[in-house]
Amino acid sequence: MSDFQQALLISGGIATMVLATGYGRRAFTLHSLIRPLAAIVGVGFFYLRGMPTDRSELWLYAAGLGIGVVCGVVATVFTGIERDVRTGRVMTVCGVGFAATWLAVVAARLAFVWEAEHDLGFREHLGTFMMNHQLHESSIAPFFVIWALAMVVVRIAANAVRAGQLPQAGSTVAEAKQSVAV
Repeated sequence: MSDFQQALLISGGIATMVLATGYGRRAFTLHSLIRPLAAIVGVGFFYLRGMPTDRSELWLYAAGLGIGVVCGVVATVFTGIERDVRTGRVMTVCGVGFAATWLAVVAARLAFVWEAEHDLGFREHLGTFMMNHQLHESSIAPFFVIWALAMVVVRIAANAVRAGQLPQAGSTVAEAKQSVAV
């Protein structure tokens, strides 16, 4: 399997799972929290075990984590949290902005891998960069996996906090404002 095919499989799989389970109006339940966390544990265990952990790689992974946090915040901005007036259930509402955020991340990774495989100039620049910073070739995939996983975790955590701040089912807006003011 080529690096591009592997990137397509990993990034496409994570994005497909996130979009299939998050796009549109969905109930925000314990199951909707546990499912992506379980997937993260599985993906993380499979793709991150044995990754290089020299000092140079740790900085690279920290950068992936930081980018993932920022992208997770952007995805969260495009995620609405509301309480269904009929059922009282907490709902997430994800639209085009949410999908575009995930598709942009997948496109960035695929473009990087494509360029690394097919553009000699990019490959030489990348090789020089990696040599100058003492990075192993096998640290690139964990960088992107950490980026994607951070996005998922940030979005789950932010949505859980936002859901907890919603007024309880059956309370009026005035009661909710009064309870927040106290």
